[in-house]
Amino acid sequence: MNKRFRRHLQRLGLVTLGLLTAGLVWLRPAPQAATEPWIPTVPVQWDKQYARVPDWSQLTFANLPPLLSGGAVDIPSNLIASLGYDPSRMWQAGQSVAEVLKLGDFQTSLYPQLFNLQTLAQFAHLDLNQMALGALELVGWQRVEDLVSAIPGLGNLRLDQVPPLEALISEALPVLSLQGLNGNDLTLSSLLEEFPDLGQLSLGQLGEQLNAFALTDIPGLTGISLQNFRDWGNSTIGGVPGLVSVPLDQMPNPLSGAGAIGQIDMVYGQAETQRQATISGSKQAGFQVPCEESCAHVEFAGTPGLHGKQWISGQVQQVPGGEGFLSFVNGGQEPTGRHPFGDAFKVALWDVDESSGTVSTALFFRMCQRGGFLTPDLGCTPYFIGPVPFMTYRETDFMLVGAVDGESGDQTASSLPMVSASPRGLSQPASLRAQPQAADLTDLQPCGASDGELDLGALSTAIATLNRYPTAIGPYGCNAEGHCGRRLGQYPLMSYQPEVQAMIAAQPGGQEFLKRVESGAEVSADEVERFLPAATQTHLVKESLQAIAEQAQVERLSDTALVERIGQHYFGGPGVPVEGIVADIQGQVFLNPQSASLSQTYGQVKGCLAQGGSRG
Repeated sequence: MNKRFRRHLQRLGLVTLGLLTAGLVWLRPAPQAATEPWIPTVPVQWDKQYARVPDWSQLTFANLPPLLSGGAVDIPSNLIASLGYDPSRMWQAGQSVAEVLKLGDFQTSLYPQLFNLQTLAQFAHLDLNQMALGALELVGWQRVEDLVSAIPGLGNLRLDQVPPLEALISEALPVLSLQGLNGNDLTLSSLLEEFPDLGQLSLGQLGEQLNAFALTDIPGLTGISLQNFRDWGNSTIGGVPGLVSVPLDQMPNPLSGAGAIGQIDMVYGQAETQRQATISGSKQAGFQVPCEESCAHVEFAGTPGLHGKQWISGQVQQVPGGEGFLSFVNGGQEPTGRHPFGDAFKVALWDVDESSGTVSTALFFRMCQRGGFLTPDLGCTPYFIGPVPFMTYRETDFMLVGAVDGESGDQTASSLPMVSASPRGLSQPASLRAQPQAADLTDLQPCGASDGELDLGALSTAIATLNRYPTAIGPYGCNAEGHCGRRLGQYPLMSYQPEVQAMIAAQPGGQEFLKRVESGAEVSADEVERFLPAATQTHLVKESLQAIAEQAQVERLSDTALVERIGQHYFGGPGVPVEGIVADIQGQVFLNPQSASLSQTYGQVKGCLAQGGSRG
């Protein structure tokens, strides 16, 4: 009797027992699981199996789910007196992580302090000339001398050239000795030499008047790194204009994923005890922390080095965490879990439902107070700021678990390449994608020879540009082989394609969505994006293009002709004639090979001009 069958018998026995006792006792309804959060995913393939990993190109601090629980970090009063400031923090359930977490919490993981406001404005499409000075939270505690020290050349300007400082200093000058002050002719540096006390004035003293000035009213402020400001680490993420809009794979140290992929074999509830072969824990306790009782967990199968290993739920097990002085916070404990995406946060298994074979995950963050010039290094708290709802998995799903310290130490067989969005890839928002126009051709130089190397990302972008589908869903139809379905997404991806079905089925609720599509029921564009995200579509297209390219390259075509031939194969199938019009099952014309539309657009995406195709 195998393990899965035995487990099903146990579940059946529990159901039977429940029916027998239903007439004797009233049972309190079990709490309903929270609605599954929107977490866009991108597919990765391992050993002919697909796994889902977060699409960090679409995730930002602004669209991460909110915190489910409140909490606080209370620093002893005697330490506050020694530090000269209070690093305590408090948050409530429902708050955005951007309102709670600070730049200093990520200074050794994502490195947001390396950004400047000009770069952030490009991500968020902000006009800094229209942004109030008070929108930059850390401005409130910058002193005049701090700004003169941080911004190159600011000290060489006259006071009237820096309106916010002029307003601040003009309120203080009447009570100071003005002897030797020669009107506004003195530079800021000379003024501070003459009146050193002025350097201690803080912009926060302007109060609401800060909002009367723009960020650009202090010359040079928007062009320096955030780390140039005094006590920059104390600013919340949301207190820096544009930072919440930066995709997490575009951070100075971007999020990505690498390591082992495990297949969830079974999901077990809290009745389990004595689990020893674990891969969960913490950086302080290691990632093989055993569980004695109430060991809700998932058990992995198949993957070398992970077969039979358990990942314990963070709801039922706490482990030592933190470093330095701040490790005392939360009793020095954090939920057991793993770090498949680095140190920015910890991933914990959370709600474990054995009856349905599902398990949710949650993110936990930490507070850090790193040392700097004349400031003590307090270290970091345990990862306990959370939970932030994350991805949900089911039995037989594959999930990224990160690097695994097995007894052999060899995990090469289950390694996963780095997963991150290409700056030129179609995982970018549509507003940021290249949209070549015919007028651009006059400014392009001829494309050089590629030595047979194709840029599949650029070719995918060219195909999407040519398609310009008005909707994400095509009408129901059948091809010549009798396969029936609907086009889904921005490419001619059909719902009957096995690879398309595999990707959709891997998403929660995907099977039900496929049934609705196949039945001809109405589906929305939002549903297509949920079950077949843009990044997944691009992945499938690139795989298809790679296979077609390998087949077409045997024809020994020049670069341009090769691109045209790939387009013919992609849109019309391998039997399409070299000369002719290619159309889909709905009769829509995609490509006239004689027009060289695809090769021209491909060249434009790459920044050059295709020169006509010919056989090599």
